[in-house]
Amino acid sequence: MNYRQGQNLLSQRRKKRALPAAVLLLFLAAAAGAAFPHLTARRMAAAPPTGVRADAISVLTGGENRIAAGFRAWKEGKGKDLYILGARGGTRIEKILPGRQEISAEDLRSLHVEGWSENTLENAYSAKGVAGDRNFRKVILVTSDYHVPRAHFALRAVLPPEVEIFVISVRSDWRDRNALPKTLRHFFVEGWKYWGYRLFLWTV
Repeated sequence: MNYRQGQNLLSQRRKKRALPAAVLLLFLAAAAGAAFPHLTARRMAAAPPTGVRADAISVLTGGENRIAAGFRAWKEGKGKDLYILGARGGTRIEKILPGRQEISAEDLRSLHVEGWSENTLENAYSAKGVAGDRNFRKVILVTSDYHVPRAHFALRAVLPPEVEIFVISVRSDWRDRNALPKTLRHFFVEGWKYWGYRLFLWTV
């Protein structure tokens, strides 16, 4: 083997070693970018303090157990009115509440279903319209834990700064090993959707 052949062989070996390292760095960067919104959301998206009653509880549909969690919070007196945002148009409140229980006429006046919004940003603008019309000062957002960063950011971006936003986060079931890949994918995708929302709302 001459000198040039030896150099070519050494160069090929370096390239083979560099490729896995580059892939690993890319993976770590993608994971860090997705994780950052979830880590900061824990500090910014506070749970409602004990004894505080919000003007409204806004449930963003689309995730398991969100409506049940919002309804439970409303029954516990954490909010005056319950708004279920992004339900199918024309859906009756009795059809989507846990157990499809009978709702009294008095309670029905505090329960509201909105069916036109189809994504998180539209949910936020729907909540903004109600908050402005009724002069809300405190709102509780109910959504899945993986959805909190993007949903809280969207709501904070469109609501007036004087409106306080608290969060009830519906926990994913980390004990279900079969669902673990799906849960991790939710967190990863939502982390990067958060950055997409930041970019979009920064440009409008």
